[in-house]
Amino acid sequence: MATGTADQTAVPTEQRLVAAAEKLFAQKGIDAVSLRAIMAEADTNVASVHYHFGSKDALVKAVIAHRGREIARQRGRLLDALETAPDPTARRLAEAVVRPIADADAAWVRFISGIIATGHPAMKTVARGFAHQGRRSTALLARICPAVPPATIRFRLAQAMTLAFHVLGDLDNAQGILALSGAPSTPDQIVEQLLDVITAILAGPPEQGHLHAGSGDRL
Repeated sequence: MATGTADQTAVPTEQRLVAAAEKLFAQKGIDAVSLRAIMAEADTNVASVHYHFGSKDALVKAVIAHRGREIARQRGRLLDALETAPDPTARRLAEAVVRPIADADAAWVRFISGIIATGHPAMKTVARGFAHQGRRSTALLARICPAVPPATIRFRLAQAMTLAFHVLGDLDNAQGILALSGAPSTPDQIVEQLLDVITAILAGPPEQGHLHAGSGDRL
């Protein structure tokens, strides 16, 4: 096992394991990363993973929760303001979807984006973490777009969240695609354009609401 630097070994083992797992999961995906690789990255041993977390699945849940709590706090403040506003708008709800993700650690966002893109079983943990705020967002969008059927509202919110993670999980790729089209953009400009697109998704015309009831309600 490699000898860690003084700065690294001063960090509690549990935190080192979470940081190492987050980095490797973001780079390679959960299933491609072994506990031994996480141990080497964290400069610890496999026994410490079992001691602190019990299993790889529990470590995955800890990585999801690690930054998910701060995102939930930030989004909660934005939803609080929207719920007390006399005239909530789709744009402000889009801000509540996008801004907390845009402000989060890039590796964690890539990690969650990979879970969503592959339909990994850890998606259930991600969905549970956002369930309460998902219900709040659903109620707000129902106020903003009262003519839209409930199933369509849930579908739009799920797609908005998925798109936000997809774009923000790989800003370099988004910038590269825009550069190929002759429209180079800074990360801030991409966030603003993403807000425009998600606002359009949330406020889409009511006549397109033809989903069957009960679909699209995971996020």
